[in-house]
Amino acid sequence: MFRTKIVYRFFLAFLVFSIFLLVPLMLSLNKELKDMFVQEEAMEGKFLPPEYSEPFDTIHQESRKKITRQFISISFYSFFAAFMLSLFLTRKLHQSLHSLSEGATKIRDGNLDIDLPVLSDDELGEVTRAFNEMAQSLKIKTEELKQKDLYIQNMMDALWVVNEADIITDINPAFTKLFGYERKDVIGTSIYNYFDEESERIVRKELEERRKRGISSTYQIRIISSNGTPVPVLITGAPIIKDGEIIGKIGIMKDFREQHRLLSELIESKEHLETIMNNIQDSILIIDRDYRIVRANRASMRQYGPDIVGKRCFEVSHHLSRPCWHEGEECPLQHVFSEGEVFRHIHEHFSSTGEKRFEEIVASPITDSSGNTVEIIELLRDITDRKIFEEEISRRNRELTLLNSISSIVHRSLKADEVLSGTIDKLIDTLQMDGGGFFILDEKARVLNCTYHRGISEEFVKEVGRVKLGDDIPGRVALTGELITTSDISRDRRITRSLLKHSGIKGYCCIPVKGKERILGVFCLFSYRNFNFSEDDIRLLRSVGEMTGLALENIRLYEQMKDLFQLHKERRVTEQESLLSLSERLSTALDVSEVIEATSNLIKTVLRADILIFWSFSYDEKLELACSLGIEPPFRSIQFDTLTPETHVVDSHTSLNIRSLLDEDRLSGISYLKDEGVNSLLVYPVFIGDRLIGVFTMGRKTPSEFKEDDIHLLRIITSMFAVSLERSNLYESRIVEKGLAEAVLNTITEGVCVVDTDGRITSGNRSLERLLEQPLMNLLGLDLRDIVSQQGGDPSIIDSALNGEEARGEISLVEGDQMKTLEINALPLITPQGEIYGAVQVLRDITREREIDRIKTDLIRSVSHEFRTPLSAIVGLSEMLIDRVVSGDRAESYLETIHNEGVRLSNMVSDLLDISRIESGKVHLKREDLDLVSILSSIEKLLSKEFQKKGISFSYHVDDAARFINADEERIKQVLMNLIDNALKYSDPSATIEVSGRLENSYVIIEVRDTGWGIPPEDLPHIGERFYRGRHGRVSKGTGLGLSLCKEIIGMHGGNLEIKSTQGEGTTISITIPLGRVENG
Repeated sequence: MFRTKIVYRFFLAFLVFSIFLLVPLMLSLNKELKDMFVQEEAMEGKFLPPEYSEPFDTIHQESRKKITRQFISISFYSFFAAFMLSLFLTRKLHQSLHSLSEGATKIRDGNLDIDLPVLSDDELGEVTRAFNEMAQSLKIKTEELKQKDLYIQNMMDALWVVNEADIITDINPAFTKLFGYERKDVIGTSIYNYFDEESERIVRKELEERRKRGISSTYQIRIISSNGTPVPVLITGAPIIKDGEIIGKIGIMKDFREQHRLLSELIESKEHLETIMNNIQDSILIIDRDYRIVRANRASMRQYGPDIVGKRCFEVSHHLSRPCWHEGEECPLQHVFSEGEVFRHIHEHFSSTGEKRFEEIVASPITDSSGNTVEIIELLRDITDRKIFEEEISRRNRELTLLNSISSIVHRSLKADEVLSGTIDKLIDTLQMDGGGFFILDEKARVLNCTYHRGISEEFVKEVGRVKLGDDIPGRVALTGELITTSDISRDRRITRSLLKHSGIKGYCCIPVKGKERILGVFCLFSYRNFNFSEDDIRLLRSVGEMTGLALENIRLYEQMKDLFQLHKERRVTEQESLLSLSERLSTALDVSEVIEATSNLIKTVLRADILIFWSFSYDEKLELACSLGIEPPFRSIQFDTLTPETHVVDSHTSLNIRSLLDEDRLSGISYLKDEGVNSLLVYPVFIGDRLIGVFTMGRKTPSEFKEDDIHLLRIITSMFAVSLERSNLYESRIVEKGLAEAVLNTITEGVCVVDTDGRITSGNRSLERLLEQPLMNLLGLDLRDIVSQQGGDPSIIDSALNGEEARGEISLVEGDQMKTLEINALPLITPQGEIYGAVQVLRDITREREIDRIKTDLIRSVSHEFRTPLSAIVGLSEMLIDRVVSGDRAESYLETIHNEGVRLSNMVSDLLDISRIESGKVHLKREDLDLVSILSSIEKLLSKEFQKKGISFSYHVDDAARFINADEERIKQVLMNLIDNALKYSDPSATIEVSGRLENSYVIIEVRDTGWGIPPEDLPHIGERFYRGRHGRVSKGTGLGLSLCKEIIGMHGGNLEIKSTQGEGTTISITIPLGRVENG
């Protein structure tokens, strides 16, 4: 409309001026022409000659044409004049248009700082004002766009803008910097050109799901950079919405390479950690603050079941519905959560089958970045066997301690009251009973009287302290000689009539005290609570009863001997002195042979016998020669199927006194006595009760009969002898038991050391000597704290144990040129009264465990290094092939290299798996009779091309005696193939490889010789170590695992592998394998 008005104005001015100029001109011209034509017609006849015959009309027509042409020229100039006049009159209009044109030019040039003058109030003035406002608004918008563009240009993250067809319409400089693409290269291309298949699938899925809802999304993909390398990015895509419609999308890509690397390392670390956890034989649990198991290794799943993850720990291990500390137990988890420190404890757990197990728990906190404990890792070691063993040792020690104490009481006093009171007190304290007493039997009155009691009142003793033989429990035990125990006397149906049923007593036992041939009394022990007497308790009580009975019998015998001594002092001075001497020797003699020898010498002396023989009754029901004085019998034992003087007295339970052997012809086995000149013979059996101990055979060469006094004296001596012999046997059995306990201690691999309250070593086992590398005699009396501190340990663990606490620590010892690490577990020794009388330390050599941890770390480091080289080659060459950087023969070469590196990597993994399976015992040999010649022939065919290629001379020879062996054919072939391939690999062309086999001492020796490069002396000690390849490894590729695997396989066959090599001359590898079958582990 604005343009139309301007044209109309200009055209109107032009039209007006044209009319004003042309109309008068045309009118005056037309008038002049008409006047001129009239005059010409008037003069036509007057002036024209007759020969001029052309009419005036024609002349007029020609004139008009000329005039018209002239008029056109004049009209043009008139129009021009009108045009110029129009321009002059519309000059303001032109100024406004010119100003607008210049403003438009400045805007096109980017200059938005313009303000055009408004020259009129007409439409052009409005247009000029609108132009100024538009320029100002455009300046503001441009500034905003520049600011936004500045933000985009300076973004650290890559950005692209795509349309609805997923075509890239714009990118920022960060995109070029991250991916290497220039802006001109990517504008107009599809975003899917820059994705791999997996990323394209993710993007399409995200765009389909988010486009429908018009929302943003964030996801991780890989974008292929300009050099073909996939770059992990975290992309955030958002729709571009205009007027409620999506017209495009914007994507911001964050470089995720570092995070991706860290994530990969984290996953790898997690998998490695899980592998380590699953290979640890102890159970490992990770538990959160709700006592819920969040992770567990295989060992714990085997122990507690495969579905323990997600369950609460007390449900799994204790079979409880609430934490164990509610039941009064000390909970390691509660301690760690509250204290935030490592805690060790021993718990009683139940396996998935309900079996009770003892486990040593080490609970350690897992903290967050703020140091707060969020989870706990528990290491649970099954120590059930050790616990049972410790309890058995404790029980044995308790028994030995009790027997030693009672033995000491018995030998310390010859007063019955002291022996009985001391024995009862010791039994009460050891078995933790509430009281007890001793009833002595009055054989004449057939009544049991309570002579000593503890834990009961005198009034109660008056009621129950006198029992008839056969009445109540003490009377029945005294009558039958059988021990009676009950856990609750008030409920025991076996006991119907007893004053004790309603006395409040629960646990009760009654032990017979047996002498040589009779019951002397009974011990009674009781408890006001239920008490279950174990088989060990019963056996111990029976032994105490027998020991006490023998002691009482000894006391009575001693008293009888004392009376006899007083009665026959004058007559029997020599005999009494001999008896006293024997008594002293027997009271101190602990060895059975010493007791027999001492008694035999005394009898021979006091009875004035020329010869004496003691036949001991053995457990195989025969009499064996135990001692002979003055004679040497021609036989060492006597069977009971023959009638000899010894068998006769055993059968008749009486002595045999023969005045003259010359007149005796009923008995056999006496000819050797006659040959020695024996005339009189006395044969006397020795019994304890009805149990035969042995037989004494005494003879005199003079014809003199053994008198009754002699037999009486012999009876006394043999009674003492029997008691002493029984005591010695009991002592020896106790020594054997003690020796068994010591032997058990000496057989365990852990060192055991006992210290007193001052920390000084009082005893130890052989493992302690081995671990500390010092004889036990040198260690006794030393302060263990000084030894621990000297070896860099913490001596406070000994103090902790002496204070009643369990403690643990470590020390390090230098063994030759190596360091040895010992773990010390210290436990207090506590009496039944709760008093600490020392501590026991268990020392365990954990050097191997530490070394295994180090070897595992080195192995992982070596495997990572060895895997990295072929993987780098495969990745690098495959990237070049993907990017088509190479082609043709070079590409074929690259593919061959990738294949070879892949095969190398596969071989390396196979070798590692073989070594791992062999070491874990999962590989079992498939033994069969195999032919070495056949195996070598097959290897020659497999490697024939390689031999021909390098010009290698290969030969083999196996002796007939060594040709067939019993072994695993596949494994032996694997070893030989590996050794021959190594010889081929590390030899120059035209070298020689020879394989020979021979038999030596039931072993087959296979030798692989080559004339190759040989092994440098500095590499030879390390050949066979995993991943060690030496100097030649740089020339030829390999895994460094072949020889290590070969050694493992030969070791499984019970053989060995030896390497001899001279650098520059060649190498000889000798394999020694048993010819027959050897079980593999």
